Amino acid sequence: MPESQPSTPWPQSPVSTDDEAVDSLLDALGPLPAQPVAAHAAVYRELHDALLTELNTEPAAPSPAAAPKGPPAPGNHLGTAD
Repeated sequence: MPESQPSTPWPQSPVSTDDEAVDSLLDALGPLPAQPVAAHAAVYRELHDALLTELNTEPAAPSPAAAPKGPPAPGNHLGTAD
């Protein structure tokens, strides 16, 4: 059975995750439509492993400007009655 090519480029509009490391890993999906379907599993496997590694990486400490300015205000923060 012949493989058909998509009528529009895939992905049609790449979505930014707002995480540069993840976005750069997702760039590996760009050339996927030009590769034979038999090669897709290896690309997905490598991408999965790279994303898992990134997920398990400790994030950089937030800058002091992004840190909270003290303890949270008193009150019910869990949505249950006191």
